[in-house]
Parts: sequence; C-alpha cells; structure tokens
Amino acid sequence: MEMQNEDGKRKTNKKDSDEGKDMLDREEYTLRKRLPPRLPKRKNDVYISRRVHFQAQLKRCQKLLDSGNEVYIHGLGAAINRAINVALQLKENGRGTVEVSAYTSTVDLADDLEPDNDDDEPEVSHRNNSAVHIKVYRPDLPSTAKSKDGQ
Repeated sequence: MEMQNEDGKRKTNKKDSDEGKDMLDREEYTLRKRLPPRLPKRKNDVYISRRVHFQAQLKRCQKLLDSGNEVYIHGLGAAINRAINVALQLKENGRGTVEVSAYTSTVDLADDLEPDNDDDEPEVSHRNNSAVHIKVYRPDLPSTAKSKDGQ
C-alpha cells in the first residue's frame, strides 16, 4: 500500500513476507526512486522525458538530425509515447527523406526503501520498466539514383 506524507514523499507499508525475513507486522518506509541506468551518452543520443517541453525536445532532435544525419531517441516508461511522437514528427518533417528504426527493451530499476524509524534496515526494491530506442536517420541514396539525378 502506498501513500504520501506531508513532505510529498511516498510511503509504503510492508507486511511479513513469505521469504522468511523477520520483519514487524507493518513497517513504514519512504520510497526513493533511483535514476535509471543509461546507455553510453553519444552526441546524437537524446533521452526523452515528460518533464521537458515537447517542442524543445523536438527542436533538439531536429538540430541533431540536420547536423549528423542520424539521432537516437530513448524513452523509458511513461515517456515511451512521447519518444515515439518525437520520432514520427521528425519523419513527417523530413518529407520522405527520413527513416525510422525502433526496438524495445526491458530495464531493471532499483528503488531505495528507507525506514522511518532508526531501528530498521534500509532495503532495495527491484522492478522492471519498458523502454524504446529509436534510430531516426537519413538513408544514403543509392549510387544509381545519384547518377540519374545528375544527368
């Protein structure tokens, strides 16, 4: 069961687990979500979030696409829809010159459970979350198409 206290922190009540741990009947913990692990940061990687304005993220991706002909867009959890929307907007703005390649993954996330009283030990909770990774790029034109355009 989760609830928020007056500080805006999430609290969770834990009951006895079946794993044989010796715990009190209803311990209260403060839930602190850790940052997700990130892929190596390249100059053309963009991590989409729901906190930054959509148009700002779109403009940043467009600049990277224009300067390097490819951009990698990453979205995690609730930001997956936004990441897909950014990629589709880039494709639409490219007017047929931009392609999209996407794959999904599952990311292991860890949360810290900090006890409200000093007698209990802190714990770590693990959970999985979905992620999407989208490559937006301008494909190379085949050499036959280049020679026909040049004639």
